[in-house]
This record gives sequence, C-alpha cells and structure tokens, in this order.
Amino acid sequence: GHNHVLSKVTTQFNIVHYHWRCFEIELENTRRVLERHNYISPADSDEQAKAKLAEKFKCSTEDVCNTCPLEIVFPSNHKARFYLKWLDCKEQTKKNFYAGKGNMFNTDLNNFLKESYDRSDV
Repeated sequence: GHNHVLSKVTTQFNIVHYHWRCFEIELENTRRVLERHNYISPADSDEQAKAKLAEKFKCSTEDVCNTCPLEIVFPSNHKARFYLKWLDCKEQTKKNFYAGKGNMFNTDLNNFLKESYDRSDV
C-alpha cells in the first residue's frame, strides 16, 4: 500500500517509489483493493461487481464507458473507475492502459537514477 502519513523528522535522504505493472497485475491488485474497501466481494461475478461499482457512481450498467461520467469521489475511486471500465469495455480499457504508459516516464528522474547508479559502483 501507499503511506500518506507525514513524518515530523526531516532528513536529506529521499525515497523514490514508482512502478509500472502489466495490465493483468494492475487489474488483480485493483480488485483486491476494491474487495478490502468492501465495494465488491471476492465471490462476486463480473456482472455483480459491475452493478455494485456502477451504483457507487450512480450510473446504469448499460454502456458505462460511454454514458457514465464516473466523477463521484470516494476512497480509491480511481481504482473503482478503472475496474468498472474494464468490466464494461475490456479491450478499450486495456488499450488505453498501455497507450498512457509511454507518457508516464520522467526523463529527468530516470537520468538522475541512472547517473546515481553508475556512480555507486553497485
């Protein structure tokens, strides 16, 4: 998980956390998060999960990807949005997932990490 608690201790040591997972792993992790929030149940079928998540966004289960704005905010709503889109339009959701990955890399950070790694003699 991600920890958002602010520490009262200040140091000059930084931690960089980033990841890039494949679609299937991201989907699996997303479902687990939604289950932990009790938005869906591990026993739910795809249709049951879709109905529960659509209800959270106050949408119909019909053509969610094209008719539901998915704008309601609640804890992990971004996970619910992603999973609901997958349940409704699987191919488009997967295509969009990989299409966005090319723009997510921070070139400056990658260069810094490479230079740091090269200097560390690891």
